Amino acid sequence: MTWTDGQPLEQSLAALRSALSEVLESTASTFSVTSAQDAVTSFLRVRHQADAAYLHLLRVLGEVGSPSSEVATFLACAPNRLPRGQARRDVEAAKVTDPSVTWDGRIGGVDGDRGALQHLGDALAAGEASRAHLDVAVTALGRIPTTTRRGMTTLTDVVTGEVVEHRTAELLDAHLTRNAARYSPGVAAHLARELVLTIDPDHEDRAFHDPDAASRRGLVFGSLSDGTCRVTVDLDETATVIVRQALNAASAPLPAQVTEDGERVRDPRSKRQRDADAFVTLVQRGAAVSEPALAETARVSVVATVADVQAAVQHRTAHTSGAAEGFGPVSTATLGYLVCDATFQRVLTAPAGAVLDLGRSTRLATRSQRTALAVRDGGCAAPGCTTAPWACEAHHFPAWEDGGTSDLDTMVLLCPTHHRSWHARHLEVRLRPDRTVEARWIHRDPRWPENPVPQPWVHNTYPADRRLTRELATALRAGDPA
Repeated sequence: MTWTDGQPLEQSLAALRSALSEVLESTASTFSVTSAQDAVTSFLRVRHQADAAYLHLLRVLGEVGSPSSEVATFLACAPNRLPRGQARRDVEAAKVTDPSVTWDGRIGGVDGDRGALQHLGDALAAGEASRAHLDVAVTALGRIPTTTRRGMTTLTDVVTGEVVEHRTAELLDAHLTRNAARYSPGVAAHLARELVLTIDPDHEDRAFHDPDAASRRGLVFGSLSDGTCRVTVDLDETATVIVRQALNAASAPLPAQVTEDGERVRDPRSKRQRDADAFVTLVQRGAAVSEPALAETARVSVVATVADVQAAVQHRTAHTSGAAEGFGPVSTATLGYLVCDATFQRVLTAPAGAVLDLGRSTRLATRSQRTALAVRDGGCAAPGCTTAPWACEAHHFPAWEDGGTSDLDTMVLLCPTHHRSWHARHLEVRLRPDRTVEARWIHRDPRWPENPVPQPWVHNTYPADRRLTRELATALRAGDPA
């Protein structure tokens, strides 16, 4: 990149502005659906590359004499006027993606984590990752203990059997870059949380153990000018899981009603309104119980192995893979607490995770079958969808009205949106020989609806990548000298 006195890069930036103007002047008459999709994909790659160029300019600004704090202030002031939080995140992202840092020299030195995510920075510059992926990685990096992320880790090569010592920062960078290439930022964030919790099991347990953190719990009523009242509640992780799942169970939409005119009317309440109604209902139900000792506790669904349960009870610092439905991974202390008052349901699975037997079938998926589908599918099976299992519907393929059965091999989890897409023939699902599900989109051009174009089949690899994340995190923690 060449810099000149006066107006560096002025010609390049002018050409970029001209190209953007040309894009703005384009019209629908010049595109087909396929070519418009290709144009959007290409533009997104260019936008990611522009984000990488912006971070490069921030590094240049620091090299010519502006400290990081001054760069952040410059971004927050006129003429840029970025939010201060965003300005600080931009400066940090520029620092950790610095490609000039060598892996054997400065990482962990006076410049802290400078260059620690340079592989992810390269992916951003190539248009293969987004700025949202980078923000996820930077947040995860900051939550991993310093002694771990700046240390060394010994791994065994699965091919040669050779024991090789790696810099932990480089392993983290490679793993986070891989997740960015395979998943949306939302799923990448979920895997990043798995990584943090496995490397540092006490990361979220500290609030569980710390009496000062426990003392910060509270509930405040605040009157609003419109006659309503705002309730603000601060809870620890365990209480959050219990309350959230209790609300999820009690806030389901009411069944659709058919009026005298034959019109089908759905529940008019929003999710926020249903949660508010469920909150009041649960409080009233609890207050009305004549014998508190007989009151039923909130049902919390947690998917965990027998080893997870034993570890949570016997070893508070053990690594577990338990996840609460509607919440995600839970810490060891939270799992141990939930186990103390749990009703266990046995789910028989094969070593690879394929469900073998969960009882008899009915028209609608039973609770046991939904648990099995959650274990098998991990959420909505549609490509790119991040909807959690608890928010999905058990879909029959073929459809029930077409002779489908309620067997596990003929059901799949789909979120309501993608369930409707399947019935509209925009989505197909099928079961692989290994009893895992894959799906593909069916593109239908409105101008030629009778000529559908199927997209490639996509296999849901999230469960395998979750195990890979935990295996890597366990190895990284084992290499921590602390």
